[in-house]
Amino acid sequence: MVHSLKTKLTVYFSVLLLFSLGSITILFNLTMDSLFAHYANDQRQSQIQQIIQQIEEQYLPESQGYNIDALEVIGNAALQNGLIVHVQARNGEVDWDISVHKAQECQIALQHAEENMHSRYPSFNGGYSEYTYDLSYAGTPTGYLTIGYYSPYALDDDALALLNALNRVTLGLGTAFLLMALVLAFFAAKRIARPISAAVEVAHGIAEGNYGQKIETKTMTKELVSLTQSINEMSETLKLREQQKRRLTADVAHELRTPLTNLQSHVEAVIDGVWEPSPELFQGYRDEILRLTRLVEQLQELSNLESGQIELHLEPTPVAALLEDIRLDFLARFQSKGVSLTLGTDPKDISMVCDHDRIKQCLTNLVSNALRATPEGGTVRLEGRQEAGSIQLSVSDTGEGIPAEHLSQLFERFYRVDPSRSQQTGGMGIGLAITKTIVGAHGGTITAESIEGKGSKFTICLPL
Repeated sequence: MVHSLKTKLTVYFSVLLLFSLGSITILFNLTMDSLFAHYANDQRQSQIQQIIQQIEEQYLPESQGYNIDALEVIGNAALQNGLIVHVQARNGEVDWDISVHKAQECQIALQHAEENMHSRYPSFNGGYSEYTYDLSYAGTPTGYLTIGYYSPYALDDDALALLNALNRVTLGLGTAFLLMALVLAFFAAKRIARPISAAVEVAHGIAEGNYGQKIETKTMTKELVSLTQSINEMSETLKLREQQKRRLTADVAHELRTPLTNLQSHVEAVIDGVWEPSPELFQGYRDEILRLTRLVEQLQELSNLESGQIELHLEPTPVAALLEDIRLDFLARFQSKGVSLTLGTDPKDISMVCDHDRIKQCLTNLVSNALRATPEGGTVRLEGRQEAGSIQLSVSDTGEGIPAEHLSQLFERFYRVDPSRSQQTGGMGIGLAITKTIVGAHGGTITAESIEGKGSKFTICLPL
C-alpha cells in the first residue's frame, strides 16, 4: 500500500518520539530506583551505627551488663524501622532479644517490608538476614549486637509513597509531552511535505506538457528551497524551449514557404503559357533553389554542431594573423559601401588553441552583420586581447544599435530584430545561433551589448 509522505513522516516522527520518551522514562525509573536503593541502604547503615552507639552508652561497668529498660526502648524504636535487635553481654548475664519479647510484631515488621517491596517490584528477590557487630566500652569489648532485617534493602512507607508519586508525575508529564510531540510531529511532517507535494504536482503538470507552472509554496529548508528553485527553473526553461520550438517550426515554414510559393507560381505561369521560358527566368529559379539549399545546409550544420557530430580540429592560432585574414577578406566589400574596418590587437604576440576555420566562421558572421548594420561613413572595429587567462575577440560597429529587449534572443534560431524578416535587412537568422554553438563547443561564451542609435558590440571569450 502506498502512503503519502506526510503520513509516513508523521508515523516516523511519532515512532521516534515514542521511542525517545519511552527510553527517557525507563532511564528515569532505573535512575530513581537506584537512587532510592542507595538511600535505603545508607539510611539503614546510619540507623545501625546510631543503635550501636546508643547501646554502648547503656553499658554498666560496675555490673558488667546493660540497662535492660534502655535496651527495650532502643529495641522498640529500631523495630519501627524494621530492625530486629538482639544484645548479648560477654559475661552472659544479659541476653536481650526483641524477637523473644515481641515475636508477632517482628513478624509483622518483616512482612510489611516484604509487601512494600513486592508492591513496587513484583519479582523482587529478598529475605531476612542477620549481621553481628562488636560492642565495647572505653576500648574494651563488652558484648555483641545482632541486627536482623529484610535485605538487600527495604523502602519505608514514606520513601515508597514518594517514589510512586514521582512515577505518577513522570507518567503524566510523559503523556502530556507525547501528545504535544505527536501534534508537533504532524505539523512538522505537514510543513516538510507541503513543498514536496507541490513539487510533485508541478512535475506532473510538466510531464503533461503544462510548462511554465511554478511552485509557490515557501520553505526555509535549504534542500527544499534548492528543489523548488530547480523545478521552477526547469519549468520556465521548458516553457521557453516549447515557445522556441513552436517559433522554430513557424520560422522554418516561413523560410520555406516564400521561395516555394514563388517557384510554384512561376512554374505554373510557364506551364500556362503566361511567361516564356528564358535564361533570366531560370536564373531566378536557381537563386531561389540556392537560397533553400543554404537554409537546409545551415540547419544541418547547426544540428550537427549541437549534437556534437562535428569534430573540432584544435591547433595554435595567432590572433593577429587571424584578424588580418578576415580584414583582407572583407576589404573590398567595406570599400564598396564606404565603411572603414579597423583592427586592434594585443601588443604581445598572442595565440590561442582553437579550430581556426570555425572561429574564423564565427568572426566572419559577426563582421558581416556589423557591415550590414553600419551606414556609409561608419566604422567597424575588430579586436583581439588577452584578458585574465582568456582571449577576448570582439566586433563593434557604429550602426543603429539593437533595442535592449532583443539582446537576450539574438542567438536563437531564425530570430531577427527586423520584424519584417526582409532579406535586405538581414540573413536567415541562423548565423548567430551557429556562432554561439561553435563558441560553446570551444568552452567559451559570446555576449552582445548595444546602445540604440550608437552601435553594437559582440564579444567572444575563449579560454587559453
